[in-house]
Amino acid sequence: MDLSKYRHTDSIAIGAPREVVYELVADIAGYGAFSPVCTGGSWDDEAQDWFTGSNANGDMKWDTRCRVDIAVPGEEFAFTNCGFDGGIELVAWSFALEPDGDATVLVQTWEVLPAYEGFIGQLVPDAEAYLDGVVEPTRAGMAATLAAMKAAAEG
Repeated sequence: MDLSKYRHTDSIAIGAPREVVYELVADIAGYGAFSPVCTGGSWDDEAQDWFTGSNANGDMKWDTRCRVDIAVPGEEFAFTNCGFDGGIELVAWSFALEPDGDATVLVQTWEVLPAYEGFIGQLVPDAEAYLDGVVEPTRAGMAATLAAMKAAAEG
């Protein structure tokens, strides 16, 4: 399966310094205030290398273990969704913060990873059809998340 169609990047200009914007993207407990699907999260360890993200879509609710891959204040926060138990790399998410004068351009990227096909294939009859169905809602959710982060940072 060609995974390139399951990668998307979106961005928004925010009238706030990168340090302020970084606090929003690195506050995993606060994601529920911004995301239409993620309802929050909690750190699994003191080093903040792993967290459990809580999600909801309609009546369906689930948690995933996520590994923090990059945490550079003012520059980038990136993590990988490693499934229900943290044992399989499924989806990479990142927030890069680019300077724009006194403002910040926040760039969010979503990328489905190769192991996802086998994982979701155990749960649904057609992995590609399932993924095709989540592309537009994911893109819309990313735009909504970025807009909500902008409103919070500028508010």
